[in-house]
Amino acid sequence: MSKVREVGGLVELTEPLPPSPYANADISPTPISARSWNWWHIACLWVGLSVCIPTYMLAAGLIAAGMTWVQAVMAILLGNAIVLLPMALNAHPGTKYGVPFPVLIRSSFGLNGAHIPSLSRAFVACGWFGIQTWVGGKAIYELVKLVYPGISEWGPGLVSAIGINGGELASFLLFWAVHMWFVYAGTESIKWLETASAPILIFVGLCLLGWAWNAGGGLGSVLRQSEVFAKPALSAHVENGQVTANLLLLKGADGVVKASEMRVAASKEDLPNAEWQPVREQFPVTVPSEAAHVVVEIRSATGRTAVLTAVVESPASGAAASRSWLLTVFFPLLTAMVGYWATLSLNIPDLMRFAKSQKDQVIGQLLGLPTTMTFYAFVGIVSTCAAVLVFPDVLVPSQAPWDPVSLLSHFEHPVLLAVSLFSLIIATITTNLAANVVSPANSICNLAPASISYKMGGYITGVIGILMMPWKLLENVGAYIFTWLIGYSALMGGIAGVMIADYWILRGGKLNLPDLYREGGEYPRWRWKGILAFFLGVIPNVPGFLNAATTPGGRVANPGFFDGLYAYAWFVSFGISLVVYMILTMGEKSRPPAAA
Repeated sequence: MSKVREVGGLVELTEPLPPSPYANADISPTPISARSWNWWHIACLWVGLSVCIPTYMLAAGLIAAGMTWVQAVMAILLGNAIVLLPMALNAHPGTKYGVPFPVLIRSSFGLNGAHIPSLSRAFVACGWFGIQTWVGGKAIYELVKLVYPGISEWGPGLVSAIGINGGELASFLLFWAVHMWFVYAGTESIKWLETASAPILIFVGLCLLGWAWNAGGGLGSVLRQSEVFAKPALSAHVENGQVTANLLLLKGADGVVKASEMRVAASKEDLPNAEWQPVREQFPVTVPSEAAHVVVEIRSATGRTAVLTAVVESPASGAAASRSWLLTVFFPLLTAMVGYWATLSLNIPDLMRFAKSQKDQVIGQLLGLPTTMTFYAFVGIVSTCAAVLVFPDVLVPSQAPWDPVSLLSHFEHPVLLAVSLFSLIIATITTNLAANVVSPANSICNLAPASISYKMGGYITGVIGILMMPWKLLENVGAYIFTWLIGYSALMGGIAGVMIADYWILRGGKLNLPDLYREGGEYPRWRWKGILAFFLGVIPNVPGFLNAATTPGGRVANPGFFDGLYAYAWFVSFGISLVVYMILTMGEKSRPPAAA
């Protein structure tokens, strides 16, 4: 059996692993000599991971759900501070033993049982890979349109078939091909890209912040616009037998209302027959007694329009007492913020196996993760609020460009637009490679190490990312947060609970490194205690997930017990899995590690 040695808290094999169906060159322990990432490389890695379009858009869902900009920023900061703890704890064995996630998880799930958590993580990563590739491809599409507007006319028949046109599909596939080149080049190319890109990405964020500050007339003026996202653009209620409508009218930086005319009807079908009239913030509406809606179309002097619909509410409809804001808004959204990086908190060993020391991995992650995530989410808030003031074609909050590609498309200077979109492309690929390619590539490689390499696993990841049609996942912000982010956080929390209980509580931070790669050693093929603890942690969240997944927007109007439980999915599954695993392994002792 292979022997090990420990140098400065890092463990490595002193001789090669014998032939085994559980090992190949890509997932074998990293030699200490190859662990070259210091705290600066790791901090830069987190800058590259955090600066991306979904991070920029993160605050949009929080503010739309009823948070102020301050609450949204604090939720993002707190969520990333919370996830930093399991991130550092799970990175520890990766740094100490030089093993990737699919190998590390063998100690708690078994040599074959490890496929359950590793493939669960891989599936989520494939979804994220598709999402990031789509938004990066969209940036390429907008960039090409600057010099070749005809790209928008490619393949119009594809819109009805798959939801995007031929130009968007071609841009998506081009960006996908760039990712596959980095898969071919290997993990060292990722280290180089992250380190080189970090200063550029921070500079771009500062430039966006400076533009918003200057164009919006000061930071205070800009941030006040965030209030409009928490209010309905159109509302209607019955008072003394009369229906009264209230319209939220956005103003430009000069204080003048952007919309100049409106027309009102009881349905969209009747709207073309209505007469245009001067726009007003409050006005009476005449609707048939059986009508339940008010429809308003507003128009600016430049011809930009927006159609709004509101349900007519009775005086009693708003009288029902609501539950605590903390329980119904803050904590569910905090769970989503934890879920944002819950995936990487599991497979962080895939990256930290290259760290030079535990000090480097902890300091690098502390400096890189919560700071960059919070900063770029704040940049997203400020830039979008400035757009409400600056761009004359943003008539209602729903037209505000939370997506930075949409924001940049409003700029008229072609050079500025080209540089900005190119920066977004870099930001997207730095995130995607480290967060969403390495993990599934290793997990797929772990399925059959003798026949599947890391590169082949990366290519398979790319194919799955296309087949998931990621543009569909981003159609609705509510579905994105309440179904996608919270849903998979339940899986990730259950895995994290078992991992931490196994490594830190049962084994005291010590593993038998050679036995992770061979049959007949300390770790069985199937460790049913870990598998059972994982499933028992996830099961309570299933009813709430199914309800959210089948509800438009993901928000359940009258949530029951399991819907309320689902709002805390990561915490629920993490806590249950950890406690159950501790109970199941009570009295069990780990064998001492192999002698040096």
